[in-house]
Amino acid sequence: MRKSSKFSPTRRSFLKGAALATPLALPVLGKPPLQNPRAETSVPAEVDVLTTEHCGSDFMVDVLRSLDLDYVCANPGSSFRALHESVINYGGNQKPEFITCCHEESSIAMAHGYSKVEGKPLGVFAHGTVGLQHAAMAIYNAWCDRVPLFIIVGNTIDATMRRPGVEWIHSVQDAASIVRDFTKWDDTPISLKYFA
Repeated sequence: MRKSSKFSPTRRSFLKGAALATPLALPVLGKPPLQNPRAETSVPAEVDVLTTEHCGSDFMVDVLRSLDLDYVCANPGSSFRALHESVINYGGNQKPEFITCCHEESSIAMAHGYSKVEGKPLGVFAHGTVGLQHAAMAIYNAWCDRVPLFIIVGNTIDATMRRPGVEWIHSVQDAASIVRDFTKWDDTPISLKYFA
């Protein structure tokens, strides 16, 4: 885990500061920001940051650790960006360690081989549509070989939470339907409690 100093903030501390600073710097309806006549002479009290100490994806990393997953293979992407960030920053990129792959099919193939050698599953993160479609043939091969895998599919089910563009294109109502005929179990947890 990277240590932060006064001059090299962590990503999370930077984002907390940026979230607080940005609204103050933007003009409202084309008007310049109000000038505080005491701004130069007074030092503001400590700012109350309205965030939690840990985000939901940190909790998900704790759940993955409870499953004794040593590694997670993935082609990094936006549909599971928070979980990827938590594996690296919150989890210190240890147990599970994130292994960057160039393609979802190779991620599943690595998990297949690891399971055959180690006798336990490896984790894989995949995107809700295109990633799972790319991974489908390798998932089928693992199913034919009766090899256990643990796959987490990034998907934004709630349309009100999707950002424009890619999140609309890469989200589906039922992501697991693509591979349901050749998987043993699938589920769609919609809360952290349900994920656990």
